[in-house]
Amino acid sequence: MKRNQTTLGYALSGHDDDSYMLGSETYKPDPRSSEWHFGAAGQPHPATCPSCGGKVDPDYIHPEYRVRKRRRDITATYDGYLLVSARLRRQLQYGGAVEEDFVALPADPDYFWLRPRMTLEYAAAERARPCPSCERFADEVLPIPLFLGKLAEPIAQGVYRSCLEFGSAPLKAFQVVVGVRTALAMRADSLTGIELEPLRQ
Repeated sequence: MKRNQTTLGYALSGHDDDSYMLGSETYKPDPRSSEWHFGAAGQPHPATCPSCGGKVDPDYIHPEYRVRKRRRDITATYDGYLLVSARLRRQLQYGGAVEEDFVALPADPDYFWLRPRMTLEYAAAERARPCPSCERFADEVLPIPLFLGKLAEPIAQGVYRSCLEFGSAPLKAFQVVVGVRTALAMRADSLTGIELEPLRQ
């Protein structure tokens, strides 16, 4: 008989905004390769590593960026920014988030970059292409939520992020986790675009 598993938290995500925070200009370091970096005319974007192309400036926001899919309360850029509406921001604050978990967008006062300050322990099942410049892995895939095995009880509320970003440079993103009560309150508030995946051990 299969044992019922307890939900210990929820992974929060949203559909893509069909956009890039780092801009639309890109180039190929090697024309013979399919690998590409953010930047123009062979010059890397200032927020990225010149070797692997991964983002190295954790605070970068394009000064003119505006959310495209404006009917949603949550959306995500291809390059790893999870953006929430002012309405969802208020709901998350009721659920344990703090003001420092949200970064204002200079050109879009109706949305915020959700970047939780509190982190949870994760590992990547596969790592490849270590970069000698930024000393990170260009590829970190298949997130493993190690923190689940160390919980004595479910996370009740709050908003967290993984200690690692996952994906392949230049498109990597951290995982966002919310507490059980926080997730249930979000579901009850008729928010648009919310995706909540139960995390079980």
